[in-house]
Amino acid sequence: MSIPLKTTLCLLLIVPLTLCEIETSEDCKDFDSNCNDWVAQDKTICDKTVYIKQSCRKSCGFCRHMPRKFDISRIPANLQHLAFLVGIWRSEHGGKAFFPTIPKFTYGEQLEFALSDKHIGSMPALNYTAFAWSMVDREELHAENGYLTVQPGGRLVSMNTVMSNGFATIEEGLVNHNRIQFRLVDIGRLSFSRDLPVHDLIREWTLLDSRTMESRLDMQTLTHGMREHTTITYTKVFP
Repeated sequence: MSIPLKTTLCLLLIVPLTLCEIETSEDCKDFDSNCNDWVAQDKTICDKTVYIKQSCRKSCGFCRHMPRKFDISRIPANLQHLAFLVGIWRSEHGGKAFFPTIPKFTYGEQLEFALSDKHIGSMPALNYTAFAWSMVDREELHAENGYLTVQPGGRLVSMNTVMSNGFATIEEGLVNHNRIQFRLVDIGRLSFSRDLPVHDLIREWTLLDSRTMESRLDMQTLTHGMREHTTITYTKVFP
């Protein structure tokens, strides 16, 4: 007996109330790779332009039961340059980690970028979560939770995260052509964290195509200079 693709994905993904809420169909997709950018820049374009209405059903939010947090037609003006991130990105086993103080290993990871609800007095932001797991026993290796926002009228992106290893960071960098390179601005660390103090880091996210994104992280610690720490390529699994 064959299992429908939708059911299979719901079983495999560690994603509550996302794919399982969506009714998949052949017309629930974008037929033009520019749809995401067009709709993010002008949410009314779906009603004004016949070509967009017919070719960008997913980006326009015409798919039934699309969760609001992934509906880019709702994206605030200051976050338009981050529209390419919105969704769920996953690599089953493509992550590679290396550093002089640890053995080399591979890992899987899932990222989620979602529109946050409006809060009085706060700047519009994307919710960000990351979860990495071991290839040996699927246990959690690392997790991050935070927010991304963009300086009004510009391209400076700021990301603040709290990590499962006891670190909290603020990173900033420019977004250009669907690529962001963050540099560490500030960092906090639990006094009893077992990890070495981090002095600097560079994080890069690069969209290779509409469904593929590469991430690289370079790190400098108390005992070792700046060097590559992790690299991974994700596939966009939703929407």
